Amino acid sequence: MNRSEYLRAWSRVHGFVEGEEVTGIARGYLSINFYLVQPLVFLKFTPNLVTLLGPLLAGAALLSRDNWVIALLILASLVVDGFDGAVALIREKSSALGGVWDGIVDRITELLWIGALYYAGISPALLLLTWLFVATQEYGRAKLNQLSGNVLGVVTICERPVRGLLVALGFLGESVISQSLEVVTVIWLIMQAFAFVQFSAMARKQLR
Repeated sequence: MNRSEYLRAWSRVHGFVEGEEVTGIARGYLSINFYLVQPLVFLKFTPNLVTLLGPLLAGAALLSRDNWVIALLILASLVVDGFDGAVALIREKSSALGGVWDGIVDRITELLWIGALYYAGISPALLLLTWLFVATQEYGRAKLNQLSGNVLGVVTICERPVRGLLVALGFLGESVISQSLEVVTVIWLIMQAFAFVQFSAMARKQLR
């Protein structure tokens, strides 16, 4: 499968009208993913195996005490997030089970980001409250998908890429300004709470 075929396949799977394709930044991001996963495709990695790259990188962040290394590992765990889907499309190995597995592993990876913040000294109560908003929103999205067949529902101000970037930026900032992690975690909590309200309002409107 070449890049053009991959982009057409991705667009079709994600509900684009026949003849239309993803454009803009998303198209550029997907094109980069297409080239980055070629070694994995060549080595015949399965999509489910590729999914494990995220938590492995995030777990490695727990073993480091260097803020720069932690930030880079968290960013890397975020970058590889789309690799499993790309491999699945290119190798034509997409499955419902893979989609469920991907969702579970995404939550594990995010929990490992929380773990990195905990080991850095962030208040457990603050982290627990943040995680409750994340987990509730994502569980609600999964249930909404089950009930209404909606793929995403709404793009809130604090989706997974934003969460990963916030944590990584917090660790980078901590190397320069003390207490950057505390500030970033509070910002994450506020944004996540607002995102939960966004999602709840949309779900209520859809399920009426």
